Amino acid sequence: ITMEVSILGQIYTIIERKRADDPKLEFSDGYCETQSKKIIICDIIPEKDTLEKVVEYKKQVIRHEIIHAFLFESGLDDNSPWARNEEIVDWIAIQAIKLLRAFSFADCL
Repeated sequence: ITMEVSILGQIYTIIERKRADDPKLEFSDGYCETQSKKIIICDIIPEKDTLEKVVEYKKQVIRHEIIHAFLFESGLDDNSPWARNEEIVDWIAIQAIKLLRAFSFADCL
């Protein structure tokens, strides 16, 4: 995966890397480099010890890192402790699809 996404007018590049090629992926499945405008996700290879739905999980990781980018580009990164809270970022990433469906159903997009 290599693609670009606009985050509040800033172009971020989403890059998939092998864990062995990126030390920052040693303890995480993705990260957001706000200064270089890159979102890096781990190229998770389905094996016996990995999640069953790897593709869906990768999408969730991308959503998570995109939310970090949105919070940073909104100026909420350094001065807002809640914006760096991994729990709230995860909640948004996990619930985003359900939120979009509800907004669509209510015709309020």
